[in-house]
Amino acid sequence: MGETITRIVTIYLVGITGIWKSIPVGIILKSHPLEIGILTSLGSITTVFILFFFGDFVKKWVLKKWNADKLEKKKGKFTRIMDKYGIIGIGIICPGIFGPITCIIVGLFVVKNTSKLMPYLSIGIILWSFLLTYIATSGIDLLKNWI
Repeated sequence: MGETITRIVTIYLVGITGIWKSIPVGIILKSHPLEIGILTSLGSITTVFILFFFGDFVKKWVLKKWNADKLEKKKGKFTRIMDKYGIIGIGIICPGIFGPITCIIVGLFVVKNTSKLMPYLSIGIILWSFLLTYIATSGIDLLKNWI
């Protein structure tokens, strides 16, 4: 029982730092793909909502830490996606490409009403968490059978 709780907490906490980190950790810990997808989603969504609620502080921190070129480059990519697909596109497409943390940070600068982005970003995180988990576990299974 203790191993299960440790595994769950570990995947969730790594999920807080991002989708791309949590999935490999879940696989290494031999978790079920459904468990990996759920915990990765919950961890990433936790971070996104915390950053959203502290939006003004996050903006100030980013302006201090990121140089103007880096911020403009990220904003440019997001603006192109938003112009083509709207807020829904940013929320659904970007978490898997740029990561949920980058999405919300840049979203705070690009999207005028960030609260409209949050439901789509949550859906995008869930979709990408499960999709990437499926791809990773299927790929590993394929390699095991092939080797």
